[in-house]
Amino acid sequence: MKKGCLFDLDGTLVNSITDLALSTNEVLKLHHLPTHDISQYNMFVGNGVKKLMERALGPEHLDLLDVCLQDFQKIYREHCLDHTIPYDGIEELIAYLKKQNIKLAVVTNKPHALAIQIVEHLFPDTFEAIYGQQDLYPVKPDPQSTYMALMEMRLDKKDCFFIGDSQVDIDTGYYADIDSIGVTWGFRGRQELENAGADYIVDNPYEIMELIQNENRG
Repeated sequence: MKKGCLFDLDGTLVNSITDLALSTNEVLKLHHLPTHDISQYNMFVGNGVKKLMERALGPEHLDLLDVCLQDFQKIYREHCLDHTIPYDGIEELIAYLKKQNIKLAVVTNKPHALAIQIVEHLFPDTFEAIYGQQDLYPVKPDPQSTYMALMEMRLDKKDCFFIGDSQVDIDTGYYADIDSIGVTWGFRGRQELENAGADYIVDNPYEIMELIQNENRG
């Protein structure tokens, strides 16, 4: 029986790619560097802000990484909710899970303060635990932040699903020994999730409701 769900944030709960891309492009413009199409950012995100900026800069401009990271934090903090919204069906999924008394957490590679800002704005008083990137623990797929969320939720790993849109999330579930659900509506798509070995793959949030129903009926 499943008693908890741990969600990735970007590409899973919310479509944030436009704000991430525009903020990063603004940083690149500040330093007179070429920008990227928004669609390219689907492959830049997922491993934390440092990796995002490394990929956007390219190997020839990594000497600017530290100052660009500082600029990004300032710009994105002000614009992280300009275009970022929940995916269709997510609010209904969360309402269903809460009604079933299933505990919820967010485990993301987005910087911790920004993760809290976005989650509390879009989903106030919803999640038992929110863990973003901090110096206290490594980024996903290292399972440490997932274990901390489980402790805060007071749940065992066998009682939960880990839900995300990328190989990073499926690997996190694997390393934490938690059943994983890959979602195809995010930034990476079905092929990456299949290659990563997701336990389940769903095309919309309503299929997660069905998985929970089937799991808990049995």
